[in-house]
Amino acid sequence: MNVIERPQILLIDDETTVLRSTATILERHGYVVITATSGEDAFARLETLRPDLIITDLAMPGMSGFDVIERLRAHDELKLVPVIVVTARAERENMRHGMDLGADDFITKPFTNEELLHSIHARLERKALLDELDAFAHTVAHDLRSPLGMITGRIELAQMMMQKQDYEKVAHNLNSLQDSAKRLVNIVDEMLLLAGLRRESITTEAIDSAELVNEALLRVEHVLRPANATVSLPDRWPAVVGFAPWLVHVWTNLLSNAAKYGGPDPRIEIKAAALPNGTHTRFAVRDHGPGMDAVAQATAFSAFTDVAMRHAKGHGLGLSIVRRIIAKHHGQVGVESAPGEGAEFWFELPSSP
Repeated sequence: MNVIERPQILLIDDETTVLRSTATILERHGYVVITATSGEDAFARLETLRPDLIITDLAMPGMSGFDVIERLRAHDELKLVPVIVVTARAERENMRHGMDLGADDFITKPFTNEELLHSIHARLERKALLDELDAFAHTVAHDLRSPLGMITGRIELAQMMMQKQDYEKVAHNLNSLQDSAKRLVNIVDEMLLLAGLRRESITTEAIDSAELVNEALLRVEHVLRPANATVSLPDRWPAVVGFAPWLVHVWTNLLSNAAKYGGPDPRIEIKAAALPNGTHTRFAVRDHGPGMDAVAQATAFSAFTDVAMRHAKGHGLGLSIVRRIIAKHHGQVGVESAPGEGAEFWFELPSSP
């Protein structure tokens, strides 16, 4: 099971007592902590792990904290991960050298819990903003260019066909032009929604999940019908609270992805069940397609990441938006999958009293 919502922190320290105590502090404050007792151990874990932040000691046998930072900054997929150095070596030259290598902050031992937590929060907030800007830039540079290019080309072809009075081909090009325009509008709408999620607050109320899913099914009918997809619904819907306009978008995205990545004639199952803790309900959308490996699961909810097959249509902001929406509801998101066994994307909402 791959839970995505809580930030993941990789903690590197060769002193096991410090490692355990720091991990306990971070876990109590809601972080997922992965520990490593050396730089070599850390990079073995980083073969499949993509943490949101890394905290490393400086003086360690073998690979030092400086070596860790230098190697991270040379890694294409890890070079932007924030790094906080926690060390007893507070000499100015060490701090300067670490910053030159790419460290984001230095904390001197002994430190207070508040110092560490404040630094982590600040680094994660900065990373989230940079990721969002990067996603927007990528979307503008690539995904907006494609439909704009298609629109320009279809207009030129339609003009040529008009001159030849071939009105059948004119109509064909106008239909394609309309499809590209709709795609362009959808991309812009998702960019605006993603930007607004950080700023806006919501007021939750009891919602009718069956009604939301029916609305979502209508919105994705243009995807489900050509794929010959079938959708099965649960016998009952547990009562939950939420903000309906945003949750419709969650359902729309997950159902659309299930149709795209569910293989030929996709069979989509929607599940709903109250959790044993009594406070939350889990909803899930399962497909029976090719499934996902561990790396794909770890990056599925990141901005501008396609779910599985890169050749499938989709601009990749959808799951990032799903993650943000559910976080606003104080819930979690995740995915369970294995190659060849389909994928089940799930999210949790507060149960209605």
